[in-house]
Amino acid sequence: MKIFLYFLFSSLVVSCSTKQPESKGETAPASAVARDAGPIPFPVYMTFEEFEPYIRFSNDTTYVINFWATWCKPCVAELPYFEKLIQAYHDQPVKVYLVSMDFPKDIEKKLIPFVRERNLAPSVVALADMDYNSWIDKVSKDWDGAIPFTLIYNQKTRQTKLGEMDGYGELEGLVKAAMH
Repeated sequence: MKIFLYFLFSSLVVSCSTKQPESKGETAPASAVARDAGPIPFPVYMTFEEFEPYIRFSNDTTYVINFWATWCKPCVAELPYFEKLIQAYHDQPVKVYLVSMDFPKDIEKKLIPFVRERNLAPSVVALADMDYNSWIDKVSKDWDGAIPFTLIYNQKTRQTKLGEMDGYGELEGLVKAAMH
């Protein structure tokens, strides 16, 4: 599957701009913007090394990192669970990042309109590094590269969910377990 995903992506040339995550204690690197579409409303990381801090934050927050794509039906089907989680835990130390794995060539024409239509921009991060075999194991040894894939972690625990969530209850249960 890793090799399959690698071949599906094509490259997109981008220029750099700066955008930082909002939570305290997080330091993420500069992001990119598309040349023709103007500023992208979320960070786009061309390399995993630029993105990697998102899976290694060390503070009092529980992080929910969901890897998804607009072309992945199960991914899109479970997005409302993450949107609901964002609303339900907005006043607690929980931060959700929806990491788009959309093809770089589709960022401007598909991903940006999708994110704007759903008002997801504050929680979206795009990862455009197509060398999956070099970084998937850095996210989790449990991950085979298929999406959706969710990583939930904090200073005390690190857990993963392979495949689509069964519902909001499953997602919330994983977050509650991580917080206790």
